[in-house]
Amino acid sequence: MMRPFLLGLALALLLALAQEAFRPEVELVRKEKKVVAWVSGEEDSLFYADYGDLLVGELEALGETQVTVGGRAFFRDGGSAVEEGLRVGDRVEAAYNPDLTREGLPHLLRLRRAGEGKGERYLRLVLFDPRGVEVRLGEAVRASGPLAVVERGSEETLSLSGGNARYLEEEGRLEANPVPGEVYVEEGATRVKGRRLRYQNDTGEALLEGPLEVKREGEKPLSGKAERLRYLLDEEALWLFGVEFVQGGRTTKADRALVREKEGFAYLFGNVESRDEKGFVRGERVRYALEKGEVVVLGQVAGEFRE
Repeated sequence: MMRPFLLGLALALLLALAQEAFRPEVELVRKEKKVVAWVSGEEDSLFYADYGDLLVGELEALGETQVTVGGRAFFRDGGSAVEEGLRVGDRVEAAYNPDLTREGLPHLLRLRRAGEGKGERYLRLVLFDPRGVEVRLGEAVRASGPLAVVERGSEETLSLSGGNARYLEEEGRLEANPVPGEVYVEEGATRVKGRRLRYQNDTGEALLEGPLEVKREGEKPLSGKAERLRYLLDEEALWLFGVEFVQGGRTTKADRALVREKEGFAYLFGNVESRDEKGFVRGERVRYALEKGEVVVLGQVAGEFRE
């Protein structure tokens, strides 16, 4: 079941036809660039839209079945998304459905720390697909994971995680269970696996939580790890932090790496060290060839080599 959703929102809902089946999509637009998420449309996939109102105030009570914000109480259940770490006294933003009540209390849809925005209406779109919800960040970067939640209230966000979702017909509501899982971000031949991705449309920034696994197919396959990933949509810049690349007998470490797939290079910065059986080279700025693993030190070179 799909609830009616609001017209005139920056968040546009599209229904596309693909492979002779309707493929539900949701689209966010930022400075003429698009972030699009979709499910396959197969029978076990799910696309659900829900809407409600927003209330910003002090968190006065946080129970398993009831929450009170700014003097107003809401009922909480498995379909209520509550940000981790909230405490009584925090300034929070509550999204709720005034049309779904229990014992006179409206249903809490989502509770999180209040930001700077002052939206009055809330829209939530949930996409679940066991084959993976597909997300496109601009033209070059793709992401995938089982469960995506798009929210439009005081902010526009997209989160991608493990977990599942189902519609409870008898209760007339959705139950979504996002948990850290296998979430992938890809640019060209580079593929990064993490635990959870969050995209903020107000800033154009996407963050992938680690620990991360990095792989790249090619003439010399690359494997590695990183602590976290940051993608900036406006600049089309994919950054990795706490990096270690292993390729063709060479191990290279750096504080951070800017991956430029179109150029075929990664630019490494901060405490860069690259070692193989012949020795090592160090520098503060290094150009790394993604296809062959060759390094060129661009700043503050040091090294030691054996015959």
